[in-house]
Amino acid sequence: MSITLKKLAHVKGIRSLLYRSNLLRQHTAFVLRNAEHFIKLRREKNSDRAPISAVIVGRNDDYMSDFIHRLRVTVSWNLRHLASEIIFVEWNPPEDRELLSLSLAREFSCFRAYIVPAEIHQTLCENEHIKLMEYHAKNVGIRRAKYAWVLATNADAVLALDGVRRILGAGLNGEDVVWTTQRLDINWREGRQREVGFLDHLRYRRHHSYHPLGTGEFCLASKRLWERVRGYDESLPKHRFNCDRRGTQQMLAHGAQLLKAGAVLHMAHPTSCTERMQPHHGLAASGGNIPYHNANNWGLSDRREVQIAERVWRLE
Repeated sequence: MSITLKKLAHVKGIRSLLYRSNLLRQHTAFVLRNAEHFIKLRREKNSDRAPISAVIVGRNDDYMSDFIHRLRVTVSWNLRHLASEIIFVEWNPPEDRELLSLSLAREFSCFRAYIVPAEIHQTLCENEHIKLMEYHAKNVGIRRAKYAWVLATNADAVLALDGVRRILGAGLNGEDVVWTTQRLDINWREGRQREVGFLDHLRYRRHHSYHPLGTGEFCLASKRLWERVRGYDESLPKHRFNCDRRGTQQMLAHGAQLLKAGAVLHMAHPTSCTERMQPHHGLAASGGNIPYHNANNWGLSDRREVQIAERVWRLE
């Protein structure tokens, strides 16, 4: 019996060693790859890059206590490396908090914001625990994007340098292509205001295996493809998880081709579901009944837009 246990322990030890060795190889390759891209990006001029509208959503509710800092860093990174405009959808903003959109619109000239008030949220949401309907909100921004390519991303994530150069190098040709990424969690000190830099690429906290359907932190497709599939599924009033992958499945059902952009860096925070923070309310979307069919007014396109500040509108 003791010999058998020793053999099992030996096998487990070898497996553990191989696992750690594989992680080290992956990390080393990631660092070297991004070092190369960092050098090349500094040499290249990207004035001729294809224009991209980046859609980000959020609300001032302390889901992350330093949310505004993360959002500002994300907006700055996207405008510098990838996007020509930022569309921020502030969904169901708390009545006792200031709007995030106002200060950001003053700070960034290539920034538009749309406020979706509580009364609209209440007519759509059927889960009292969900205060931000992330994919309904992204549809609002996608529908109002003005450029030929639209990126649906998050306020706490930026595309790594390898992905930036891969997309810029591809030239974004063909309207039936959807770019997805692999997610890497990076350490992010609460309250940090310093922008993302090369050093953030040298070490990541958690490595998530790449899934072809991607992650909610990044999905880039042509505006025509987004319009053809009518955005993310709006028949999910109680859901929070897997809505992103369901959207990618919808694109595939409409003839899209998948391409891997590289890695997206997610700024780790204790309220993330990957940190095993409980409870995380909301149902998980299934992969069935594809394609789905949103109404003609998907993205709240029939709502009146009332301007409340420069480049900031409220939907009514």
